Amino acid sequence: MKALHTKALARTLLATVTGGLLLSGLASAQAPTKLVVWLTGDPTAATIMKTATDLYTKAHPNVTFDLQAIPWGDSHTKILTAAAARQGPDIITGGLSWGIELGNLGGMVNLTKQYPALDKLVKAEAIPGLLASVVTTDNQLYAAPFNLTVQLQFSRPDLLKAAGINGNPQTWEQLTSAIDKLQAKGKKGFMIQWGNLDWIGYFPYLYQAGGSLYDKGCTKATVNSAAGVKALTFYRDFYTKYKLPTDNSPDLGGGLDNGNYPLGTSYNTFNFDITYPKMKGKWAISPLPAGPTGKRTSFLGGTVIGIMAYSKNADAAADFLKTLYTAKVSDALVSNARKQGLYFIPPVAEFSKALGLPADQSKALIAQLKEGAGPPNCKGWEASNADMVKALQSVILNKVDPKKALDQVAAAMDANLKK
Repeated sequence: MKALHTKALARTLLATVTGGLLLSGLASAQAPTKLVVWLTGDPTAATIMKTATDLYTKAHPNVTFDLQAIPWGDSHTKILTAAAARQGPDIITGGLSWGIELGNLGGMVNLTKQYPALDKLVKAEAIPGLLASVVTTDNQLYAAPFNLTVQLQFSRPDLLKAAGINGNPQTWEQLTSAIDKLQAKGKKGFMIQWGNLDWIGYFPYLYQAGGSLYDKGCTKATVNSAAGVKALTFYRDFYTKYKLPTDNSPDLGGGLDNGNYPLGTSYNTFNFDITYPKMKGKWAISPLPAGPTGKRTSFLGGTVIGIMAYSKNADAAADFLKTLYTAKVSDALVSNARKQGLYFIPPVAEFSKALGLPADQSKALIAQLKEGAGPPNCKGWEASNADMVKALQSVILNKVDPKKALDQVAAAMDANLKK
C-alpha cells in the first residue's frame, strides 16, 4: 500500500471542508437512495459484497447499490482523487491504513463522532489486534475492519511423526528442534511463504519476543529494543543456519505436498485438499509457536470499509455498515465467497465458524485470530516499510549486525514520525 499523505491534498480538503461533513438523513421509504461502493480488489470483491447489499435492499427497498471493483493498483489514486474533488463513491474499501490517512485529511467520515452506535459496535466486536491498527492514537475510527488475512503454521503431521517429532511445534525451541530433526532425515524442513525476507515475516517474532515497532503513543520507534534484536537474530538464523528459501513467495503448498517442507507459515489457505488431492487429510494448521513471552502473535492483514466525507447518503451508508457486523450478513458473505472458491474471513473471530472448516482447523484459526496483531497505526509507517525491509535483508544477506541495522531503521522511522 502506498502512503496517502500529501500536503497538497490536505490543503485542498481543509479548504473545502468548511461547513462540517455533508451528511444527510437516512433515506426514508419515499426517498430512493443509491449508494455507490468502490471495492478495492478484483471483480470477485463486488460479487461477494453483493450478498450483503442484496440483504440490505431486501430490508430497505428504497436503497440500492452500485458496486464497482477497483484494482489495487488503481484504487489508492482514484480514492485520493475522489476525496480531493469531493465527488465519487459513498463507501470505499481499502488497505488497513487508508481510513486513518484519509480521515486525517478530511476525506472520510469520523465514525466515532458522527455515528457513535456504529463506533461502539465495531470496537466491541472486531478482533482487538486488528482494531488497534485502524483507530487513531486518540481512538478515533474512520473506517471499520471488513475482512482479514492471518498468518498460520502449516504442517504434515505424518512426516513430523516419521522424523520423531511429537506434534506441531509449540515454542521457538520446539520449532528449531523440529527443523534439525527434519533436516537430519533429508528434508529441507521449514519455509516462510507470506512475508519471506520481509517485515511481515519478521513481525510475529518481534511481538512474540515482547518487542514492538513503536511505543504505544507512536512517539518513537522501539524496534531496536533488546527484544527486537533477539527476534531479528532468531529470524536471521532461519536463513543463515537452516537455509530457508529466499524466493519472494516460495510454494508452501508444493513443499508440503512433496514432503520437502513438512513445516511452514503462510496466510490462511484451507483448500490444499483440492489443489493437492494426494495430500488430502494429511496436512494441518495450528497457531504459530510461542516466543519467549509465551505469546503466539501472528500478523493480521486485511481491508477496511468507510464512508467518504462528501457523501450525501452517509446515514444510509452507516446503517448498512452496521449490518456487516451481524452474524446473518457475515455468514452470507462467507458463504458467497466459498462459492467463488475463496475464503472471506470476517473481522469478528467467532463469525469465522461459518467458514465450515474441520473442527481442528476452525479451533486453530480462531485461536490465532485472537492472538493476531495488525500493522501499527503510527504516522510514517508506510513510508518506513522499505527501510525496514532493507535493514532485515542487510542482516540476513550481508551479515550486518542486527542491533546496528535496527538502530538505523529506528532512526528512519523516528524521522518519518516527524514529517
